[in-house]
Amino acid sequence: MIVDYASTSVTPTSDKTTRRVLIHGPALMLVEFQFKKGGVGTPHRHEEHDQVGYIAKGSFDITVNGENRTVHAGDTYYAGKNALHGVVALEEDSVIIDAFTPPRADFL
Repeated sequence: MIVDYASTSVTPTSDKTTRRVLIHGPALMLVEFQFKKGGVGTPHRHEEHDQVGYIAKGSFDITVNGENRTVHAGDTYYAGKNALHGVVALEEDSVIIDAFTPPRADFL
């Protein structure tokens, strides 16, 4: 399967954040999250999903399982099942690419 970026749709998740499912299959999903400065990914946990994130643009304050860091473009993180994690965008137009396994049915 090959998906053109232009064919994917954007879902607003708050006044400062959007979500775009880039591609998904039976076992894996790739999602782009765009943030305006100050946009928040509220701390949360996934009971069923492992998540790996790549900071594609900008910078964020991030918390994963009690570890707090500032991350920048090129940095990555892993939030396993039940790991409390969240972010705050420090720059305008910051972007995270997240992979989830299994796919998030609530995003489809």
